[in-house]
Amino acid sequence: MSASVKDVAALAGVSASTVSNYLNHPHVLSPATSERVRAAIERLGFVPNESARQLRAGAGKAIALILLDAWLPYFNELSRGVEDVLRAGGWSLFFSNSARDESIQARNLEMFEAHRVQGIVIYPLGDVVPALERLADKGVRSVVVGPATASDRVGSVRFDDRAGGRLAGAHLREIGRRRIAFLGDPGTVSQTADRLAGLLEAAGPAVSTVRAGGLTIEAGIAAGQEIVARAPRERPDAVFAANDMLAIGALTAFLRAGVRVPEDIAIVGFDDVDQAHQAVVPLTTIRQPGYEIGAAAARSLLEQLANPAAPPPSVTPFAPALVVRESTVGPAPAL
Repeated sequence: MSASVKDVAALAGVSASTVSNYLNHPHVLSPATSERVRAAIERLGFVPNESARQLRAGAGKAIALILLDAWLPYFNELSRGVEDVLRAGGWSLFFSNSARDESIQARNLEMFEAHRVQGIVIYPLGDVVPALERLADKGVRSVVVGPATASDRVGSVRFDDRAGGRLAGAHLREIGRRRIAFLGDPGTVSQTADRLAGLLEAAGPAVSTVRAGGLTIEAGIAAGQEIVARAPRERPDAVFAANDMLAIGALTAFLRAGVRVPEDIAIVGFDDVDQAHQAVVPLTTIRQPGYEIGAAAARSLLEQLANPAAPPPSVTPFAPALVVRESTVGPAPAL
């Protein structure tokens, strides 16, 4: 017999209404209470009544997409790729965002398990493979977008971030830049750390890091202002940002302060979202094909669902491409 809300409440030492709040209004609970309820649900294998009702009714063909930073333009492209493939196959797609918070990510996984989605595509924070393997044991297949621990039950679609960093570093060295600063926080996301590692391989150990509190334009402006506040001789002559939004923010700060781009400071971004070529000074960047990566993740998941007894299909890692624009080489000479 399956566990009930009362069983969960008793094991967690809370009221039944608290369990209901965890399932429907988790923001009203303290972290400690949420953790007790979550642990009780996992231990008992509790499934909410709504999920059971949907299962009995035969509802299905639903896939979940869990994003890391849903508000960033890159994830818009990735989402379109996932959605186009799934909708063409008659699947429904549900979106959620972890907002770079592992507790929210865990709650999203629990929610989609409870609602009996058939599969999950996730751009994760941290190592999510053990949790996804537990879901695979319950019949929920998944694909990780980005670095992932090797697994015979969880698929992955990768992009070579380190090679992208090398391309950026080699380009900046080729145009004569030697004092290169990396904008980002490599301690929070493994992809950012890989981009910095590639830059170091190509440009040498003299690279400095300017930490940014996020991957937004606002964070880029703050990092750019930190650079502008230095004496001109102490500023870098080039910046490689962890994504295009940071690069555009830094570009904005430089132009506001009268710093010329690329004459004084060259800038390279990462992703090649639409805003990169729309910037006041069009942005040199490393192209990461978000739409194609999302589509590949969706196809990989559908292959798993079509043949659940087989291991996840192998997907060749996507390679980066350097897109050169005016933020590093200046405008083309007039003819």
